[in-house]
Amino acid sequence: MYSDNVVFIDGNNPYRFSINKKTFYVLIKNVHESGDGRENQDECRIQIANTRNFNDALNSKTEVIVLGYFADEKVFTAWNPYLMRDRFNQKQTISLYSRFSVQLQAAISKIATYRDTNGQSVISFLPDYLGLYLENLKNIHLLDNSELVALVNESDLLNANNSDGFADFPEGHLTITHTRYKRDPRFKSIVYEAYNNKCAMCSIGLELIEAAHIVPHSHEKGTDEIGNGISLCALHHTAYDRSLIYFDTDFNILINTTKMEYLEKVGLDSGFRKFQALAFDKIQLPANHTLRPNVENINLANQARGIN
Repeated sequence: MYSDNVVFIDGNNPYRFSINKKTFYVLIKNVHESGDGRENQDECRIQIANTRNFNDALNSKTEVIVLGYFADEKVFTAWNPYLMRDRFNQKQTISLYSRFSVQLQAAISKIATYRDTNGQSVISFLPDYLGLYLENLKNIHLLDNSELVALVNESDLLNANNSDGFADFPEGHLTITHTRYKRDPRFKSIVYEAYNNKCAMCSIGLELIEAAHIVPHSHEKGTDEIGNGISLCALHHTAYDRSLIYFDTDFNILINTTKMEYLEKVGLDSGFRKFQALAFDKIQLPANHTLRPNVENINLANQARGIN
């Protein structure tokens, strides 16, 4: 899905993410009922306190996005950040409102929007489309519901075809990026042979292994050399690419605690203990030293994933 394009870097709510070399701070708050004195039963909100971490993000040169997370439907809700910044600077605590019904619709249709009493577009979407939202931040709040659905459908189509592209809508220029990179066809077989067709983290074979890049292939230094390759099962490959798990230059397998805190915050941490048990303490290395991961690649990969 499109979320594969988003790289988690670091942070403690707000968190830092990057997509296509652009960095964002994302503050995530749980959505709840709007409270006493509000008559609309469909109304919900998040409350944002003026904390040090949030102020530091606001005072940086990085875009700051606020998301509500509604755990019942597992959807994000976003408010136009360009209309919010002045409010953040004026009050110690502010409330941002949404609708339960719109979040439910987003869970069904992948994305949905409505305009509040101030005419602001409030957008709810599945977490899979966080990258799509961030990449189109400047224009996405100008779209109506049908245009948003069309944008998501176009993204899904490009993803299914494994192709690159963009969509151009009447309200402005929007981008959908699914980048393909030329790969060395020998990389897979070399990595499989070096690791004896087993996952270096859990030793599972069963035709479930994949040839993973240590420095991501999309990175300018993400080569197809064996020193930048490691054999991982599908589960550990995804976890490694999503920065949930990593290994250091002593080949210790470690959990990214910052990423785990983020997953706990948005209610996506289920099964963590079972996952944690599905790995050795150390990478199972090839006997031939020339086939082992390059130390520089390990350091660069961890830096790119926000670990070092």
